[in-house]
Amino acid sequence: MCGDRARPCAFVVAVLMLALAAGASVAAEPDAAVLYQRNCASCHGADRQGTGLGPPLSARTYRYGGSRDDLARVIRNGVASQGMPAFDGLLSAQEIAALAEFLPARQGDPEPSPEEVQAAADAAPREFDAAPGVVDTLDYAVRAEVFADGLETVWALAFLDADTALLSERPGRLRVIRNGVLDPRPVRGVPGVYVHEHMWNQGGLLDIAVDPAYRSNGWIYLSYSHRLDAVGPEGEPLAMTRVVRGRLRGHAWVDQEVVFEAARQAYGEPFWHYGGRMVFDGEGRLLFSVGDRGVQELAREPARPTGKIHRVLPDGTPPADNPFHGRGDALASVYSLGHRNSQGMAIEPATGRLWATEHGPRGGDELNIVVRGGDYGWPVVSHGINYDGTLLTPHTRADGVIQPVHYWRPSIGVSGLAFYRGDEFPLWRDKLLVTGLSPRDLRLLTIDGERVQHEEILFRAQGRPYEPVVGPDGAIYLVTDDPGQILRLTAQEERRQ
Repeated sequence: MCGDRARPCAFVVAVLMLALAAGASVAAEPDAAVLYQRNCASCHGADRQGTGLGPPLSARTYRYGGSRDDLARVIRNGVASQGMPAFDGLLSAQEIAALAEFLPARQGDPEPSPEEVQAAADAAPREFDAAPGVVDTLDYAVRAEVFADGLETVWALAFLDADTALLSERPGRLRVIRNGVLDPRPVRGVPGVYVHEHMWNQGGLLDIAVDPAYRSNGWIYLSYSHRLDAVGPEGEPLAMTRVVRGRLRGHAWVDQEVVFEAARQAYGEPFWHYGGRMVFDGEGRLLFSVGDRGVQELAREPARPTGKIHRVLPDGTPPADNPFHGRGDALASVYSLGHRNSQGMAIEPATGRLWATEHGPRGGDELNIVVRGGDYGWPVVSHGINYDGTLLTPHTRADGVIQPVHYWRPSIGVSGLAFYRGDEFPLWRDKLLVTGLSPRDLRLLTIDGERVQHEEILFRAQGRPYEPVVGPDGAIYLVTDDPGQILRLTAQEERRQ
């Protein structure tokens, strides 16, 4: 009897298991049309036509990129300034992916892999100016010589005095040059940096800034990619730009203090767009950039640190006159917003204005005058397009968005920036020096107020030039990678009086 009763019980159990499996299958494949009507239609319209609460959703009108990845990212993170909530936590990863697949996406040519792009770049023949050697410019015959060699991805150079300079190697080494001689020993005790193994990694030890009162207080500032002991949804480490200060004592980094560290929730998995450039203004305040970290739509959100230029006092305290100071919905350190990835900053000596370069996507590299509270539009406004050739945004202008002083199409991979002040090249006084990572060149920009009058290529380097630095001797120092060198440019002959 018990056996007879067991048969129907087993049958019922089997039916229930099949029902549960069917339910799991349904859960694994969300109905994107239903998800859209429940979560999106009230703002964007039942047919994606747009309403007074939200814009239309079409490949032509997207403002934050239009690839499947872009759509999923925006759904996940939201756009708080536009009233769009973040759906991460409200919808599962599968549901967000289904919605992104349901919406129309911008289509372009298949994007080559990073490995294919790098291989093509390495195989292409390049012409570059020899060092040692002499190159002709409009104003000078310029002599180039190797100041330091055998380095790895030099990102920054800073002079402590006429005889001593510090340089950063992005893998995490701080080096010292004394009287023109590179110390073979890295400085001990420098904070550990996060370096991703991918060939397109942009993290590591980044910029060096010297306190204006260095002679009395000894403070030196470092920016770098800082890693948490945690991973994100894709299984990659979480990292973010961090700024610290410390002192050198007996070839060791000591007395370290944190100047800027973002909240843990701001850390992300992308290994690019850290920004990290630093400069002190005429009142001794530190300005530094933080890139968008690959999350474009947060660049204009004042409550998020990414896509911003920040301004703090030397100890990291936000000045009371910062534009968002005292607001509960913003970070007090934010000075300007809407930046993609600024890797060059310089204070104009004659005016005290802050100038900054900014990497665009494919096209749209920018030179900006950065003002307090300024909105520079990324990614809603751009003169560039996506890397796969599709439209990034239909807007090159928008109300309230500050236009660049100058932009480059195609991109030059604009990086470092410096105003020339020195006696070695008197004809270049107050002109801008700019480096381009893609063509690997140093450029001279003649400025008239807020307009670039003329642009000249001064030197074509063998390696990628991350920064031009004007030394105490008036020479121009160019830091490069591949090969990792520091080049020194001086005037051999003035061509015009």
